Amino acid sequence: MRRCSLILMILVLAQGLFHTARADDIVAPASKRFNKHETNAVPDFQKHVVPLLGRLGCNSAKCHGSFQGQGDFRLSLFGFNFQADHASLNDADRIDIDSPTDSLALAKPTQQVDHEGGLRLSVDSWEYNLLHRWIATGAKGIDSVDNNFEPQSTVADQNLIAGIALYEKSIKPMFQDHCYECHGFDSRKGGLTLTTRDAALRGGESGPVLIPKRPDESLLMQALVHANDNLKMPPSGKLKAKQIADVREWIKLGAPWSSQFGPDAGRNARQLAALHCEPAEIVFAESGQQQIRVIALWDDGTREDVTCLSRFQTNDDSIATVDNDGLTTSSGAGDTHVVVFYDNGVTAIPVLRPYAHSTSAQISSANADAELHPIDQMVNAKLEKLALTPSQLCTDAEFLRRVSIDMTGTLPAPLEIKNFLADSSPDKRTRKIDELLERPSYAAWWANKLCDFTGCNPKSISSLIEVAREEGYIQASQWYDWINERVMRNEPYDKIVEGIMLADLSGRGEGMPTFWTRQSLKEPKDTAMSVAHAFLGIQLQCAECHKHPFDQWTQADFNDFGRFFTSVTTTKRQSRTREKTTLGLLRSQTISLEPGDDPREPVMNWMRDEENPWFARAFVNRVWAGYFHIGIVNPPDQFTPANPPSNPALLEWLTTGFINQNFDMKWLHRQITNSAAYQRSWVPN
Repeated sequence: MRRCSLILMILVLAQGLFHTARADDIVAPASKRFNKHETNAVPDFQKHVVPLLGRLGCNSAKCHGSFQGQGDFRLSLFGFNFQADHASLNDADRIDIDSPTDSLALAKPTQQVDHEGGLRLSVDSWEYNLLHRWIATGAKGIDSVDNNFEPQSTVADQNLIAGIALYEKSIKPMFQDHCYECHGFDSRKGGLTLTTRDAALRGGESGPVLIPKRPDESLLMQALVHANDNLKMPPSGKLKAKQIADVREWIKLGAPWSSQFGPDAGRNARQLAALHCEPAEIVFAESGQQQIRVIALWDDGTREDVTCLSRFQTNDDSIATVDNDGLTTSSGAGDTHVVVFYDNGVTAIPVLRPYAHSTSAQISSANADAELHPIDQMVNAKLEKLALTPSQLCTDAEFLRRVSIDMTGTLPAPLEIKNFLADSSPDKRTRKIDELLERPSYAAWWANKLCDFTGCNPKSISSLIEVAREEGYIQASQWYDWINERVMRNEPYDKIVEGIMLADLSGRGEGMPTFWTRQSLKEPKDTAMSVAHAFLGIQLQCAECHKHPFDQWTQADFNDFGRFFTSVTTTKRQSRTREKTTLGLLRSQTISLEPGDDPREPVMNWMRDEENPWFARAFVNRVWAGYFHIGIVNPPDQFTPANPPSNPALLEWLTTGFINQNFDMKWLHRQITNSAAYQRSWVPN
């Protein structure tokens, strides 16, 4: 997949699609094509309708995107569950193909009918015309592998649409209010969770609780009607007759679950190949404004101006603000990013405005030294763009105190201070760094940091009873000792992670299995989130339930990654695939597993690959943050397109060097602490 993406980008550059193409190669924005009520243009559900609903705030968490929805109408949070959204829109009177103007989807946001969300669009707007035209042309959804989700196409499709609508309106709220306390995300009484359709079909200790289209044979139905004294749910009392009837009807319709289409929505939808913004960078000399233009490139080569359908936000409104149409206004000196969202694309545009109190002569003189460390070359280049002059180097006393605390977690001894200050050799700081890296206190301090982000916590390792007996603390101590020993001998970082990732409970090898036996990793999804956070610096939590708001991750990506850990158990020799399967690795590549394969091995190989965009970068960024107390990507564990590095060239140089040095952690420490950037005085210049 990575090669395909690379080929696509090469073709894009070779053809000059972004910079040299004629204006007529780009489809005009929807705001122009639907500016008039009468038009021959036909809106696309994925490209136009869903982004417009997102821009209007309809699928936000405060409106119909909440888990309960609003006014018996629920949309997937932030969109991207196209089948479920299409089914919800086709429920009740929201869509009237024969008389589009009477559709509630138009009457409510224009407040022709009472709308709790207030006025969202006017009847003479292009937004109204777009939605009206979509309804008038059949209100078509996206194509599916097995079904065409056009309204009234087949009986099966009608049942599917009705079933999903009933699930969203009645079944899911009922699960949340009465079932999730025992069978939800954090509690699985009897081994049963009702958070996904697959889980309900698998069931728990008593077997499957759902048999689609056969309500009387479904344990769920039997429990709700109190069929026998041993099967009465929920424990608080019998549900209302209407709720029970809804469950019966829902099961008769096949028990469709809107989230069952979440994984397929991303796969079956059109693929956004790239989201390009013009300009690619905004530099203000002083106060001013800049309009952003957003171009979507689809996998079929189509390009469209989607500025009017995109959403915009700024990461720091004290430096720049942006309105709903992408007009960016400078509000102060500094640098930040304007983030653009459209479909599955997230792009950050650097915005910079220099400070006015430095002179170019001061800055140039600070950067004139040809022997500058590569780190300083890149840091100073950024400072020069901001018109900031670097501070002078700190004193020897300040340096010794700083590097001792940051590298070993301890203060220098009085005699050590005396000897260091008396030393007049020009390389004494470099020699001190080398000396500190050989001390046991260095290994102890940085082993502690590795324990922090890999999840070494006594309370998460063991059950409450084991914690009370202090067994959790014993295991946490063993975890720490295992890492400390390897940091002390400067084992490559990827080898340390390999020892964690591929640990075997049989005791063979030098692995550390405690990572896998934690009480907090009882489900594959929990393991997937932990691995992504600890070793990749990315957050997948949001994608468990909906499209990630600030990243590309969908439920499909989350579920695929979690399936790598489905067969990993805490019983001996069970971390093996039982049947042939094909899984996707976070949009990077597809892995085929044969029966007997350990699915963790391809994950580890993928992580340490030099092309992996997160593994090495995440660790480099964490080490940088350990010395500067702020990451190049900050927070350090949030690598998302909406949170880009403050100095991309610097992060790239450190990452490439770290990989080329075979993940040598001491090399990384030396590079950072030997730089003038680290050794500068705290006093502003």
